[in-house]
Amino acid sequence: MVDYAKRQLKALDRIAKKIADAEGHITKIEDSIDNKKHRTAQHEVIKDIKSILKHSRKVSKDEEKIIEHSGEGHKDSTQNHYIYIEDEEPVIKDLEKHYEELEKNLDELPDNEGGKIKAFRAEHNYLEKAKYILQKAGKYDD
Repeated sequence: MVDYAKRQLKALDRIAKKIADAEGHITKIEDSIDNKKHRTAQHEVIKDIKSILKHSRKVSKDEEKIIEHSGEGHKDSTQNHYIYIEDEEPVIKDLEKHYEELEKNLDELPDNEGGKIKAFRAEHNYLEKAKYILQKAGKYDD
């Protein structure tokens, strides 16, 4: 049986890594003079944001599976769930901190440096959706 708690922890860790990747790309945008690097970095940030939403959905689905299989003996991934809860603690705290930094850095991007990202965010609200999904799964406190 799949250990949903372990998969969930991996998805949370992946979200934290994608946020860090986005931060790196934002730095490239801010430090860039070459317009081509600018566009590439913006596209990379957009891809990172899409990935954050994708992995947030995985966290939510795995939370549903944990609840669904609770008390089912060998199918019950909650038997060892406390181990992952302890492991999740630093990942979730790190995630929340990086999430806030990413939001702040995206908001502070001047229009001439982050126009595509700002347009994408205005149209899709992926980060807000991801935050909502994580809150619903109990993996993010605002």
